[in-house]
Amino acid sequence: MLKRSLLAQAALAYLAYFLLSALWSDGLGWSGFADLLRITLLLLLFLLMTLRLATVYADFENRLFFWFAAVAGLTLLVVFAVYLSESHSRFYRLGGFGLAEHPIIGATLYGVALLAAAFVLLRVAKAWRTGLAWLVVILLCALFMLLSGSRGPLLALAAAVALGIAVADRRIAIALGAFFALVLAVGLFAEVETFRQLLARGPSGHFALWQQTLDAIAERPWLGYGSLVEIDFQGKAGAVRSPHNLLLANQLYGGLPAGLLLAALLLLALRESVIALRAGRPIYLVLLVFGLVAAQFDTRSLVQNLGREWITLWLPVMLLAAREAQRRAAALPPAAS
Repeated sequence: MLKRSLLAQAALAYLAYFLLSALWSDGLGWSGFADLLRITLLLLLFLLMTLRLATVYADFENRLFFWFAAVAGLTLLVVFAVYLSESHSRFYRLGGFGLAEHPIIGATLYGVALLAAAFVLLRVAKAWRTGLAWLVVILLCALFMLLSGSRGPLLALAAAVALGIAVADRRIAIALGAFFALVLAVGLFAEVETFRQLLARGPSGHFALWQQTLDAIAERPWLGYGSLVEIDFQGKAGAVRSPHNLLLANQLYGGLPAGLLLAALLLLALRESVIALRAGRPIYLVLLVFGLVAAQFDTRSLVQNLGREWITLWLPVMLLAAREAQRRAAALPPAAS
């Protein structure tokens, strides 16, 4: 499998480099390195398992999208039941449970479920009841994303929908855009404070963080500061350790080699997603664009402190790697008997 996927090889090279970059970190210590090694091994196991399952089982992807979206819909019923049963302040950012408890992380993960339901499950639904069920999931995810008050995931969703209108399933993408506009208009008309604040909130301090990150990068542009360094930036609400931007964080920690490796990884993933798009499978390109845009606002890196990135970026990358391996295997001539 690995021999037949340049994308999988690029992912492994990226992980190996970030582990190696710990050696020149200012904060190098056994405790920090052991934790980075633990995360790297867990991520490696996740990537190899995803590659294996998606390569061996032809229906793995559809089953994965089915259960991901179905569980999202069921948990959102509980989230909204709790939300409606309690009193809240006028400006309340809805969160979920567990990993999705944070409004931004929750909005991003449910955005993935929304896109899976719209661009995969709704398209293959054979019965009207099944289609209606996925429309309900889309509705619940949309309401959650709006009530979370998280602008980054909504901007990422807008980019994914725009892409869908341009090159993917135009009817579904236009319907999604119109649906979100309708929900937002109804929320503003009903004077839902979260919707009003979503449009009225000022800058969240990202530009200042990005400028500080650029200044730090300029001091060590070649190899970066290493994956274990801890740099405090002055954010809107105080000191923060994340640049809140994947591309800047990648350069900050890993320097030029990390930038080249990430560029290779993303270009290979985009190439494979375009091939899948031409084969009538737009979900990979839609998810990849959604994950990349979301990562420009709240991501530290693709290795340290992983959260939503397991689903938003690494999962589509390895599903694409599996498609590449299958495509290359199918192109090989049959072995001589």
